[in-house]
Amino acid sequence: MSERASGNRRNKAAKARSAVIDAPRDPTVGGDDSPLPGPATTSLRPPSRRAESRVSRGLQLVAGAIVVVAASIGVAWGARRYVTTSPRFAVRTVLVEGERRRSAAAVADAAGVGVGKNIFALDLNRAGQLLAQDPWIERATVTRKLPSTVAINVVEREAYAAAVISGELYLATRDGDLFKKLGEDDPSDLPVVTGITAEQVARDRAGVVLAVKRVLDVVEDFERTGIAKRYPVEELHLEKDGVLTVTIGKEAIALHLGMPPYRDKIEQASRVLNEVARRKANAQVIFLDNDAHPERVVVRMR
Repeated sequence: MSERASGNRRNKAAKARSAVIDAPRDPTVGGDDSPLPGPATTSLRPPSRRAESRVSRGLQLVAGAIVVVAASIGVAWGARRYVTTSPRFAVRTVLVEGERRRSAAAVADAAGVGVGKNIFALDLNRAGQLLAQDPWIERATVTRKLPSTVAINVVEREAYAAAVISGELYLATRDGDLFKKLGEDDPSDLPVVTGITAEQVARDRAGVVLAVKRVLDVVEDFERTGIAKRYPVEELHLEKDGVLTVTIGKEAIALHLGMPPYRDKIEQASRVLNEVARRKANAQVIFLDNDAHPERVVVRMR
């Protein structure tokens, strides 16, 4: 073998032994031909057509909503202006029911309701409150009947008696409610309740109302038995301890009823009065307050 051929074989073996697979180059390690990476940069891409379409639709929806709201406000304002200014809704009729002591015109005027006013401009609750300020009116309701009618319904109080308190007369309902001081135009031909003090009213008004109611129950019992037809009840005097004396008729006959209950005593008084009339006598005082012996009645003649 020649020397040249042997040298070629050694060179080929050396080359075979030195062949390696290099690892991938580390991009962070620089070299002459591999510079360090520069600063990070953000790539700005223009929005896609789909995104533009969504934004456009959203703006259209908002704009549409604004238009709808504006239109609704405009319609509402226009409608309100129409109903509050149109002659079609001017009050032409005022119907008043339940009035007795007050005329229909006076009730309507007190409520602030008049012909020609706009029916929607009326404050119905306020009108009812104004009417309730009248002591004769217990409650009132005011309603609209479109297009041009206002209905007023009132419930008036009825004076059943008058009560003397500190020298002043106050009207009382059947339930004992003292609702107003007696005026010039108020009824005066009523039974009068006496014996109640201003101190009692201030201390226990509810108790006074109940006491007056029970006293007026006696008036009803007199009417039921028929005594009141001949001897109307004039005065009912109530003592602090509950003792009751009733004065009846133009003869001013005093019936001492004592403590309740009174119904049986009133029926007994009816029998005694009939007997006195039969004898053509004149009684001045009849004592029916003997609770221990209710059958015993003492009559004092004139």
